[in-house]
Amino acid sequence: MKHRVLLVLAAVLLVAIGAASLVAANVLGGDRVAEHGRVSAADRPRGDEHGPVGEFHRFRLGTINGQRLEPNRDDFAARTDSGGPLLLFLPATRARPADYQLFLSAALRDGYHVLGLDYWNLGKTLSGTCEADPHCYGQVQRNRFDGTRPSRFSSVQPAGSIVSRFRDAIAYLDDHDPDGGWGRFVQGDSDIAWQDIVVAGHSQGGGEAAYIAHIRPVQGALMFSSPVESLGSEHAAWMDRPGRTPVARMYAIDDVRDVFGPRIRGSWKVLGLDGPDGPFRTDTAPPGPDEDPHAILTDIAVGSPAESHSRTIKDTTPIGRDGLPRMEALWQWLLHRFSSDPS
Repeated sequence: MKHRVLLVLAAVLLVAIGAASLVAANVLGGDRVAEHGRVSAADRPRGDEHGPVGEFHRFRLGTINGQRLEPNRDDFAARTDSGGPLLLFLPATRARPADYQLFLSAALRDGYHVLGLDYWNLGKTLSGTCEADPHCYGQVQRNRFDGTRPSRFSSVQPAGSIVSRFRDAIAYLDDHDPDGGWGRFVQGDSDIAWQDIVVAGHSQGGGEAAYIAHIRPVQGALMFSSPVESLGSEHAAWMDRPGRTPVARMYAIDDVRDVFGPRIRGSWKVLGLDGPDGPFRTDTAPPGPDEDPHAILTDIAVGSPAESHSRTIKDTTPIGRDGLPRMEALWQWLLHRFSSDPS
């Protein structure tokens, strides 16, 4: 009997210790509320502790200003020793930064600091949400950008917005890698150095990148299978106004078989990306040294129309006999537009 009582007491003690550990873990990894949401490096949520010099470091932000992030999937970051621009990459609807490691690695090799950022991209696609409503697109994109203009279509809070996540990710990286030069991309407590950032994204993320380039003077914008923001004669209303980033610093690419191709090419036309002769057409060969097309259509039979929407950029992209992505030459051409740009 005495032995049984001791076993019960031991079990109760173990449960209590487990509960206390869980509480402690939540506190240590918890709410970042002091100093505009920042806490010391020792108390930050941690990632895989690799990189970011020359290899990718995975981490999760957890909570910002007391708000638990949703979704909260791994962010990816890496850098070289160069002083190149930052590539801020936004995934497609329901996709994760982890789905684009081949492209992000190509950017790293090109001398970029790289941040594949998780953000609120759940639910329906932007094109499926807005359809032919021209004002819906910008309203949703602005809400996901900075948490303003909530609506029945999108109600992201400021703490969970792209801007807030970006600032927090840079603060985390600056603490984790103090010699990495991450801090130069956020000036002071709030101002983001957009002129040193190339925004890029796939599908919904590419449309968000185009919208960010419209409202902020970024160094450049790269859009993959995007923006999907036209339907027949209707298109996103924000495209009718001059943007902060000139069209000369924006580039888009898609495959000719993309199921959303008509909506994407309609967006390109409104933005003025396809030029007087239409998109540049190729298999995987990049434009020549004297060519500078801002809209590129590939034709490499990457799969079905639905698969073609993703396989120009995701890790499911076709691999050549040399073991490299068949799209890599085009990726490099796009990345080269800004990697050596001194401005």
